[in-house]
Amino acid sequence: MGLSKLLAIVDGTPASERALSAALSLGQSFSCRVDVLHVELDAEASIPILGDGMSGAVVSQMIDSLRETAKTRREQASRLFDELCVRTGLAVVEPNKALTDGEFGVSYTHVVGIEADEISRRGVLADLTVLARPEVDSDLDLSQSLDAALFDTGRPVLLVPNTPTEAFLKTVAIAWNGSREAARAVVIALPFLRQAENVVLITARESAVKAEPSELMNYLAGHGINAKTWAFTPGEDSIGDSILIEASKADASMLVMGAYGHSRFREMILGGATRSVVSDAQLPVFLAH
Repeated sequence: MGLSKLLAIVDGTPASERALSAALSLGQSFSCRVDVLHVELDAEASIPILGDGMSGAVVSQMIDSLRETAKTRREQASRLFDELCVRTGLAVVEPNKALTDGEFGVSYTHVVGIEADEISRRGVLADLTVLARPEVDSDLDLSQSLDAALFDTGRPVLLVPNTPTEAFLKTVAIAWNGSREAARAVVIALPFLRQAENVVLITARESAVKAEPSELMNYLAGHGINAKTWAFTPGEDSIGDSILIEASKADASMLVMGAYGHSRFREMILGGATRSVVSDAQLPVFLAH
């Protein structure tokens, strides 16, 4: 089992360049299509949200500012696609063109609307959604786009940090606690694990697990994947921070883990470990819920 289609979200910010680069690298590695999506904010549609309790002049100024920001990001997203895809001679195809199995191609789509809604609609037919890791200013400030990708599509997400991510399939670490979420993430990540040079199973020694890391190692061996166990004793750090520390010690280039939590009324509610990793990870993180 391989990959057929990746959905890469390019919002026009500097961080999205890393996300597009990662998606293109994966698309070429797996010989599959990469659909690049830029969603331009509809400034006028934001009036009911922004206008509550504000004067007409203030609302008008905010709308003008949103329009200018949207225009700048649209231009930057288009420029980024041109630089990384068109000028480099990649196979650029129309978004509605069907590709055969094992055929690489990249398309670009620009729409006006709400990014989270577009991800919810388009992500259900993508094998993976690739996003820049959201910058969080507070514990509750998590990206609605990540919310949509994780909880609305039923598909996995690759979060890419705003740092170089070359050869991120060299050593893949799996955060393993024997849970349903962790097991599902592993199964969905099998195509990536098969291509990885090294696979490391990171487990906290003092945590109760339903399935031992040795059992997961045997399961992966049945899929032709040689993995090693990596146990650690939890200290004062949170479990999420501990996982990131151990992944760094293992020289991991990507982390696979289950996403714990749920979403209600477009508000993301994540478990502590997932929240810590999403907030602080400096390596690509493969998440599945």
